[in-house]
Amino acid sequence: MKFADLLDLVRTPGGIPSSRLRADLALVGPVSPDLAGAALPSSDPAVLAADYERHRPAAVTAVVLTRDEEDTIAGCLTALAQDVDDCLLIDSGSTDATVERARAARGDVRILAAPWVDDFAHHRNLALEHITEGWIVHVDADEVLRPEHAGRIRRSLGLFDFLLPTADFVVSPAIVDIEGPVYTNTQRILRAGGPFRFRGRVHEHPYDGAGNAPVRVRIDARFDHSGYLPEVIEKKGKRDLYGRLSRRCHVEEPDNPKWVYYAVRDTLDYRTASREELMTSFALVEATVADTPAGAPDYRTERVVDAWILLCELAVRFGGTDQIVTYAARLAEVGRTVEATYYRTVMESSRLIGRLSTLVDGISSVEPDEEPGNRHLMARLFELQSTLALASGRYEAVVPAYRQAVARGAGLSVNEDFEMLGRVLAGVWDDARAGQGPQ
Repeated sequence: MKFADLLDLVRTPGGIPSSRLRADLALVGPVSPDLAGAALPSSDPAVLAADYERHRPAAVTAVVLTRDEEDTIAGCLTALAQDVDDCLLIDSGSTDATVERARAARGDVRILAAPWVDDFAHHRNLALEHITEGWIVHVDADEVLRPEHAGRIRRSLGLFDFLLPTADFVVSPAIVDIEGPVYTNTQRILRAGGPFRFRGRVHEHPYDGAGNAPVRVRIDARFDHSGYLPEVIEKKGKRDLYGRLSRRCHVEEPDNPKWVYYAVRDTLDYRTASREELMTSFALVEATVADTPAGAPDYRTERVVDAWILLCELAVRFGGTDQIVTYAARLAEVGRTVEATYYRTVMESSRLIGRLSTLVDGISSVEPDEEPGNRHLMARLFELQSTLALASGRYEAVVPAYRQAVARGAGLSVNEDFEMLGRVLAGVWDDARAGQGPQ
């Protein structure tokens, strides 16, 4: 029996006896094909379930990189109480109470002092020199395992120890940004003594010796991450730090497109960037991605598709219609249909809104030509203008146009539109007051 077969049985009524094995298998998410095809120690689910009850899992150690994290470290470590046996803090010279609060939260925490060398991968790899057995779980100090997910990491890793004791792979819990996206390809958990090492001064991930990404599996365990809140980014200077490290990586590896991608993504502020700056960034990313050779290792190619998304985003902001068409098509070709559809829709809706806005102005331009004989049509034109202004975001023109229509004996259709809009907004407001989004 293959690992994938056992995972399929979890979704089959009666496929696996009600047991700890079945419960823990339910925590396993998408699996890389190579791992899905791994052979299991038995083809009998009942035997596997019985043997799993007697299985003793390997130790689990949490590794946290710290520097002045006194506000978050206690919550980070406390949340891991049911999931790890040990904690190793790799501290880069904290001058606040980080270490003291870590020890108060967990008395057995180990502290490794390691001067900062502008290299997150270096610090993560230090853990592999000090932890030689079991599993290593890399957790950032501003990440907190959700209370309802406590124990899930240990259960998942125990399951992998039992079913896949010799396989080399990495495990990805989910990381959820507060007020932001969910990251699922986190690659935060790996076996001590395994073949993988982190690479990259920033945005570091584990790779094998050839620079290719490991086989991966996702698990249903989620951390809440507060480190990308705007006030935290500002306080800790993350934009400057990540941008500086990405630029340094680009200098050291000028043919690696991921560093151009990160340098632009992490440093360009869309709120203040000029059209010229947006276009210059676009040209830089596009040229670097185009030079990526076929067959290059994952360390070089893993952000190519993300770079296409970034190119679409830049093109939206400087009005590059042809560029959006090109890279949205590429996204669709590789199955990124949500992103492709979004950018195509943004492009087409911008065209339509621009056209509607032009129609609004066109109606105003014929007002001097109004005569008694066409007054009824002018009234209907002002009705249209009010509706078109609302649809195109020309809110300053909505009420004046409506008043012009009413003054000419029209405006009923606009009244109906406003009443319907009022009912919709009232429902949204009621949902908001009830603490839930619109249904």
